[in-house]
Amino acid sequence: MEKTNSYTYFAIKSNGQFDNGFIAYEKGIFAPQELTHTLGIQPFSYWAYGDKRIDGSVYRFSTWSAEKSEAGKLDVEAQCKETIRNLKNKIPQLLQIKERYDVNFILTIVPSIYGDEQPWLSFDEEIIEFCYLTGTIIDVDMYIYPLENGNEEGM
Repeated sequence: MEKTNSYTYFAIKSNGQFDNGFIAYEKGIFAPQELTHTLGIQPFSYWAYGDKRIDGSVYRFSTWSAEKSEAGKLDVEAQCKETIRNLKNKIPQLLQIKERYDVNFILTIVPSIYGDEQPWLSFDEEIIEFCYLTGTIIDVDMYIYPLENGNEEGM
């Protein structure tokens, strides 16, 4: 099952409420470029409140995503450790961002599972401590696909 894989990344997202879609609280609106400058880390993806989506609609929240890891395609613990490696020395800056804005810090794990092969989901003390100190939540955005040959035994 060479297709099963996962990746992990860290995101800062506006806090808000669902009302005909997700809408940021006023204090949750931030300029992603400011976070890039504050943290000295280049994001792989970001948008600001008011930016236009491809379909022409407008984002009603801000997000900043960085430190994506695909280390050991099935070893989520190794990916999480690689993701937080450059963030651990930025805890004071992260806490300043959280104090200034109403945001959530999210360690996102995205496994894509084919057949019955599964990634190793584990979190050691280093990962848990980082999440505790920064108030980071762990989110698993899992995708499960049947076997290609139609044999779904074990699913």
